[in-house]
Amino acid sequence: MRFLKSLFSKQATTPTRALNQPDQLLMGDIFCFGDSFALPEVMRKQQLQVNDVITIEFKHQHYVQLIAQGSDQKLVYLSFPKNPKNLMQCSLLLTRAEVEALFDMDAFSEIFEAPGNARLIPTAKQHAYADMLAAEYIQQDFSTSGYIHQADYRDSKPPQHTDQEHSQEFEYYSLEGNEGLRKIEIFIFENGDTDVYLSSLRPASDIAELWIKGE
Repeated sequence: MRFLKSLFSKQATTPTRALNQPDQLLMGDIFCFGDSFALPEVMRKQQLQVNDVITIEFKHQHYVQLIAQGSDQKLVYLSFPKNPKNLMQCSLLLTRAEVEALFDMDAFSEIFEAPGNARLIPTAKQHAYADMLAAEYIQQDFSTSGYIHQADYRDSKPPQHTDQEHSQEFEYYSLEGNEGLRKIEIFIFENGDTDVYLSSLRPASDIAELWIKGE
């Protein structure tokens, strides 16, 4: 009788959350890229853990960006901006030396000249990121205002007042190539810091495995 009482008094196991798509990843979760040769070599078969989640906000949309790191210490930025094919965006933050190795700097400087009609052809033929490059980039955005929030707002709207400590204003410049599947994105912050990202839009199926933190 005591056995039956203890059996039925056990509380139901709390169901784990679902993790079926990359856009459901949270801090501490782990994912692994597949071995497709269509993937950039720097990401192919790499296992990474999500170390941070931020929100990028523009006037008419906002989306989260996951910052993940693998064994080689190179950060990979995974984001989910609206696009016709619902592709995820995989990005690498470039150092100044990498920008100089990939592009002619005189041509690159034209990105910041009004009205923003730059065309950019990569100069590097042999580079670790060569398979992420478009043959040519055409400018899309010139000095577009936006905010980065150090918080996850995928299921809610970012705060209307941007004077909060976790928000940073930026000017945004972008170029696209390969029918919009390859991008260069530039964020210039109020203190003059500048981030340059090399991006590739990929199907979610490029991520072969997903693991919930602690499981």
